[in-house]
Amino acid sequence: MSRCLTLYPELRQQYLSVSEADDAIRKVFYTQLDDAPLRLLDTTSGLLFDREAQICAFKLSTEYKGLLSLIVKHADIRTERIKEVVTLYFRCVMLTHMWQGKEPLLHDIKDKVVYELNPVDGIVKLQSFCKTARDTGYRWAWTDTCCIDQSNNAELQKSLDFTFIWYCHSALTIVYLADVPALSKPGALARSTWNMRGWTFPEFLTPKVVLFFFYQSDWMLNLDDHSRNH
Repeated sequence: MSRCLTLYPELRQQYLSVSEADDAIRKVFYTQLDDAPLRLLDTTSGLLFDREAQICAFKLSTEYKGLLSLIVKHADIRTERIKEVVTLYFRCVMLTHMWQGKEPLLHDIKDKVVYELNPVDGIVKLQSFCKTARDTGYRWAWTDTCCIDQSNNAELQKSLDFTFIWYCHSALTIVYLADVPALSKPGALARSTWNMRGWTFPEFLTPKVVLFFFYQSDWMLNLDDHSRNH
């Protein structure tokens, strides 16, 4: 391809090199990731991915390879198209919940497969959350318990500052209602601890196109309501 471009420079108006196409994609996904959490749970593998691992996963994906091929063949591809593919790939599900007992922290799951951990305490909730996000069609998930290094004050403060943006750009927010029993009657949600003093401003008010799924203690949809938005 590079030899053809040298012999026929007019072709450069129609084609890009692989490195040029890669640079165009990089500019978009680095901008996109600026508004995303530093760490995400890969619901497919059950592993926690930091920013570098997320980028590596994307570059190995069929979405990236297809986009790269498209840009190489069509030099005039619009940035909006690249952004669309990157945004779709990195769609993230957020969890809002009440902390209860021993919640898994970063060091509890780092370099471990979430689905293979001993299902005790908060691990059960984490496993159910990841499975629910995966079964709903999303690869990436985030929860405040183990996706933030609670021992790092600088990271903790940055996360607090950015949760408004993260929830705003998330694809779906799952609300876990641990104190709402299965087959509960209307009104149980209003009495839930989460509803009275559990949610924060970013979790409740910032999402624009986020779908809210309310789950009971056994991770069944609240009131068995399967509509797209509670």
